[in-house]
Amino acid sequence: MLIDSARRAEAAAKEMLTYINDDSASCAEMREALPVCTALMAAASAFQAGAARLIARAERHGDGGAQVLADTAGLSRRDAHSQVKTAEAIGAVPAVRDAVESGRVSQANARRLADAVKKTSAADVESDSELLAKAESMRPEQFAREARRWTADHQADGGESEYRRQRARRCVRIWDGDDGMVHLRGQFDTVTGRRIENRLRAEAGRLHDTDKKHAADTDVGRRSFDQCMADALDNLTSGGGTSNGSGKPFADICVVAHVDDATGELIAELPDGERLPTAVLEHLSCNAKLTGVVYDRCGKPIWRTQSRRTATESQWQLLIAKWGGCFHCGANPGICQGHHIEPASQGGPTKLDNLVPACWSCHHRIHHDNWRIHKHPDGWHTLHPPDRTHHGPARAPGHPPLFKSRAQPEFAAPTPAEPDAAAGPTGRPGPQTARAALHRARAARDGPEAARATDAGPTDSTLGQDSPHHASEEPLFTSC
Repeated sequence: MLIDSARRAEAAAKEMLTYINDDSASCAEMREALPVCTALMAAASAFQAGAARLIARAERHGDGGAQVLADTAGLSRRDAHSQVKTAEAIGAVPAVRDAVESGRVSQANARRLADAVKKTSAADVESDSELLAKAESMRPEQFAREARRWTADHQADGGESEYRRQRARRCVRIWDGDDGMVHLRGQFDTVTGRRIENRLRAEAGRLHDTDKKHAADTDVGRRSFDQCMADALDNLTSGGGTSNGSGKPFADICVVAHVDDATGELIAELPDGERLPTAVLEHLSCNAKLTGVVYDRCGKPIWRTQSRRTATESQWQLLIAKWGGCFHCGANPGICQGHHIEPASQGGPTKLDNLVPACWSCHHRIHHDNWRIHKHPDGWHTLHPPDRTHHGPARAPGHPPLFKSRAQPEFAAPTPAEPDAAAGPTGRPGPQTARAALHRARAARDGPEAARATDAGPTDSTLGQDSPHHASEEPLFTSC
């Protein structure tokens, strides 16, 4: 008999689907049939959960029928377990069970009622007809909030135990996905979750508005709000999420720095004594709150300065007015931080000529990849990768060259001399030979008389008291 009823229900469902596929039903008919189908599906779902529970009880599966339901209905183990638990909870409240099986209460609202039964009692839920009426009329998003409020009001401790349960279940997990992305998932209690949500949405909204204002000035496409949420999380966790971009200090880490008495070097440590690399200290110093403390010989603090920011809001506004964004790549000011060219950890002043706005990527290159800032007299500094030689502008010499080529005539032919006493074992000329060549070149430049005087040999007045008196030698540098 049960099989015959199931087959008739299947045939009726296929007949209704035929009308939809043939497009032969009117809108009025379909609108009238939708609530009937909702009740049909609710009854079928209740039948599946009840049948799975009875089979598991008879065969002693011990899981309430979750595995049977998962196998027969094609559900995941998690969804099947949730559906079985919901059916078990509302089965103790006949009024709620009838409303769910008739389709007046959706499956989502049924789960909320089941939670209320578990956290209070079946008698409390059954006695409150208003709660059931709200479950029938409200959308799942609205009834979820209403059910939580009702549960807190009807718990003996006013919801304290539920809050402790939420706090105990808070967690954040990070893992690498198969797609190469880093995945992050977290769950928090109501208070912590709302605080995190408000911070992220506020920072993401600021980034989104900044992109909108500068969309016409850059060729980079605007970020979506979800992308701004991701960047806001990165910004806030790195300590850079501020309205002025100067790096508002967060109370997330304390670093103690002192000068080593033996070496004179600046040593940075965490309060537990863990040493920090110099690059990490410089990076932290760019956006930190610094407090100077003087200790006596016994380690007791005897003087303390007022805490100060390394970059003020006025300084940041002037930097952005000058650079418009990152000083190197031109990135949006919303993702920039104030960087000390001469590190603050080494006494670098917090002045405009020692500050540049750097985006997160360029800031990381400076502190961790050994990129260097080259300061220019005009104040427009540039960033360059490590191990790269830079030359200044070429300038024409203001006087004739000191060393002449062999093709040019000389006033006096030099006479070979013995190697310099200061020459090395390979016969390379020493400093005395260089001085003699220098004076001969100057004499050749000044005229024949000076040239002949130089050929006679350098004097004590020209070479110093320790100069040897011997014939001049070949110039050190000649061009062919």
